[in-house]
Order: sequence, then C-alpha cells, then structure tokens
Amino acid sequence: MFSDFFNNFYGWFDSLPFDALIYFIWGSYLGIFLIALISSVCSAKVKGASKKPFLCLTNAYAAVTLAAFMLKCSFGQSLTATVTFWVVGYILYGALCAFNKQYTNRKARIAQSAIAATPVPVQPVRAMRADAHAQVPAAKNGVRLEHAVAVTDKLLTKNLAKSDRQELEKLKNTLAVLKIKGTLNPTEADILNDNFNALLKLMAKYNV
Repeated sequence: MFSDFFNNFYGWFDSLPFDALIYFIWGSYLGIFLIALISSVCSAKVKGASKKPFLCLTNAYAAVTLAAFMLKCSFGQSLTATVTFWVVGYILYGALCAFNKQYTNRKARIAQSAIAATPVPVQPVRAMRADAHAQVPAAKNGVRLEHAVAVTDKLLTKNLAKSDRQELEKLKNTLAVLKIKGTLNPTEADILNDNFNALLKLMAKYNV
C-alpha cells in the first residue's frame, strides 16, 4: 500500500519538467521572503517577532531542492546546488534578523529616553540636612514595582532564550525583595534602576 503510494508519487514528481519544478521551488521561497520582508516593513508586530520560522523554512526548502536535483543530476551536482541555495537562504535570513535587531535597538532607546525624561521628585533640602543618611522612601516606586512585576510575569509566558529566562527570573526575585522592603537606601535605589533598565531591554526584545 505505502510502496504503491510512494511509487506513484515519485512517478508524478519525476514526470514534471525539471526547469519548471526548480523555478517553482525557488520562486515560492523568494515569494515567502518578500512577503516576510514587506510584512516587517508594514507591521511593527511582525518586525519585532522572531525570524526562526524562516530559518526552519530555509532548511526545509534546501531538502526539497536536493530531492528535486537528484531526479535529473548526479549527487555531486545536486549537493552543490543545495549548498548554494542554503547559503543564499541564510544570507536572506540574516538580512531579516538584522532588520529586526535595528528595530529592537531603536525601541529600547525610545523606552530608555522616556524613562530618563520622567521627572524625579526632589527631596526637601531641610530633610536632607536633618539626616544625611536617611533612607529614601520607596512609596514613589510602588506603582513602578507593581507594573514591573506584572511585566516580568507576562514575559515569562513568552518563548524566551535560556539566558534571558534566567536573567528575568533573577530580576523578578530582586524586584520582589525590594517590594517587600518598602524603603530603599540610595544603593538599593540604584539597583532598582538597573533592574528597570534590564527589564526595558527584555520588553523591547520580545515586543511586550
């Protein structure tokens, strides 16, 4: 049963005009690349999305290219054509990734600029003179901490790289400790700002 099916399928595949078959395979691949490129230009969501599915598609098309060339060419010729296609495909994949990296870096810079532009309440001069070592109230950071914890939970549901997930879990634990503490000294306030910056980079990277 299965042998008959594959024999019939191979016969149909072998009967196709070779040039038309290669044009169809490579043409459809280039068409998908153009669709991905245009979508990245027109849609911020697509632009920030992972491009790994295109890499998997490139590998699949390389296998189809090898099978198609083996119908009419020797193994050496088929392998040469497949490697050539695979290299070109990886170049196109790299172009999509570079386009995505530029967008991610620009988004991170915009987010960091917005945070830097946020006015920071100034401590009263009299209070600073009364106690130079007084701890900084963390009430003003309460809302930001709540939001940051919520964002970390949302990010943890994403398909994160292993290193990013480890960094995010460490960051979440640090935010939880600072939230429980309630009052931060200057050193702890610096730690909080560093964690906010790290979180902004992850938000930009995974389009959250």
